[in-house]
Amino acid sequence: MLSFKKYFTTAMAVVAVAGLGLMGTTSAKAAKEFPSGPVQIQVPFAPGGGADRTFRLFAPYLSKELGVPVKVTNVAGGGGWVSWSQVANEWNARKDDHKLAVVNIPHVFSFLNPAMKRKETLKSFNFLAWHSYDPGLWLVRWNDERFKNLNDVLEYAVKTPIIVAPGSYGSDDHIGVAFAQQAVPGFKAKFVTSKGDNSKIQLLLGNHVDMVAANVGYFINSILERKLRPIAVLHHEPWGPLPSVPTFQELTGKVNITYAGRTLATANGLSEEKRAVYLAAIKGAMNNPEYIQKEAKNRNHLMFAEGEGMWKLLQGGQAVAEKAAYWKQKGVQ
Repeated sequence: MLSFKKYFTTAMAVVAVAGLGLMGTTSAKAAKEFPSGPVQIQVPFAPGGGADRTFRLFAPYLSKELGVPVKVTNVAGGGGWVSWSQVANEWNARKDDHKLAVVNIPHVFSFLNPAMKRKETLKSFNFLAWHSYDPGLWLVRWNDERFKNLNDVLEYAVKTPIIVAPGSYGSDDHIGVAFAQQAVPGFKAKFVTSKGDNSKIQLLLGNHVDMVAANVGYFINSILERKLRPIAVLHHEPWGPLPSVPTFQELTGKVNITYAGRTLATANGLSEEKRAVYLAAIKGAMNNPEYIQKEAKNRNHLMFAEGEGMWKLLQGGQAVAEKAAYWKQKGVQ
């Protein structure tokens, strides 16, 4: 199976060379005149989830760098596509230059699914920067005697379809379950649609589902409170905030790597000068020690990338989604 590790390490080598130092290409005139008013960050999911929380925390620091208010808005629906369709097909550089969009990877690769009948590609979006990376995680109820580890879950799912609360169809959560079907013969699952990360917790604690497929950052507190038990991290190696949680590959010998990669994009056709203003501000905000400390407390892994490094991550993510081909899976409903 194609591994994200190859793309992750290669892209990070490029990013390491670039560093987080501020750009020198922003003209004094552009920096002074733009932005001329409030900037909007459009999140493609409902309030309360990981992406929403991430960029509400980020907004004040970006505001400080840009010198104007930065407001987070939520345009949810369609697994992210209500927002992304606006960004790719309706935003233009003249009237939407004060807008930024959160584009989640690999969620956006649902355009690969023929059933979606979407015409967009990666090139449909004017990506600015990769902001953060949050590995996939599978969790069960702490007191569920059926599931003490991943082997218990896999053995159960071969006998009886396991009921899972992932994100939307085509999300990284969904892709992780599709990979499991490829890796474990006979694996079966049924999905209960959730309305964000908090909804997943309520579904699991309310005994409406057997397992949650999610990401690390949002669920740390529930793990520390012993409400939820992490049984596998979907990464190529143990993840820092949860060093004792085994990887899917460690337990099964099969690669299963999924993640939430959060990127920022802007209107197509935006001038290079304005792009440079945004990039310098994003870098400055992500270099802010106070912001770094807050995100570390939230266990959110900041991972800035632009240019070549960013595009290696984007293209590598698409290759993994194409390999998963979740739309062809018959045992994952």
